[in-house]
Amino acid sequence: MKKISALILSTIVCSMLSAKGITISIDAGENWKEKRDPQVAVWLEDAKGNYVKTLYVTNRASKKTWVFSPKEGRPESLPVWYHAAKFDSNKESTGTRNDSDLQIDAVTSATPKRGIVFSADIDENPYIIKAEFNNSFDYNDFYTKENSGVNGQPSVIYEAELPAELNGEIVLRFAGTGDVNGKTGNISEDFSQLTTANKIVKCIAVAAKQAEK
Repeated sequence: MKKISALILSTIVCSMLSAKGITISIDAGENWKEKRDPQVAVWLEDAKGNYVKTLYVTNRASKKTWVFSPKEGRPESLPVWYHAAKFDSNKESTGTRNDSDLQIDAVTSATPKRGIVFSADIDENPYIIKAEFNNSFDYNDFYTKENSGVNGQPSVIYEAELPAELNGEIVLRFAGTGDVNGKTGNISEDFSQLTTANKIVKCIAVAAKQAEK
């Protein structure tokens, strides 16, 4: 019995040691809010680009509470995140679960007025962290109401490699844009037609969470 208790205690301690806390800070840019507050998703992928889990997503994108939208919501709002999370959800779906439902275990909230700061606990593995942002109705001369619907300019994606042992701060770099129609989860490196979407955020940084004193 003592050996079993010791084994359980050892497992718990090792589990605690293998977890780490991170703080993600999103600094709002000059075009953070257009006609609507932006939709936001932050998630992790493994080194091979496989979806791991969502760390943060705005309420409307997570719960699909769009006005006059189809049942599947508006995947074009955050298409890269949507397709990654939906694919993972489908793999684990059962007969009692709708395949279109996204099972999200993450911080979910309405969009803050000026930037976002939140913390998350993740295990001690290297990851790729991605963040996606989108403003609806942010039309320009290239992305018009006629060719982009309610979306306007496509979502913008930022990413960075997150080492197993994070020291200091890592800033996410601009990676590209999402599918303006939401049909795929691909990232396009062509952002030549963006005018305001690339100014939704000023900076996205990840740092090791400081221990409470």
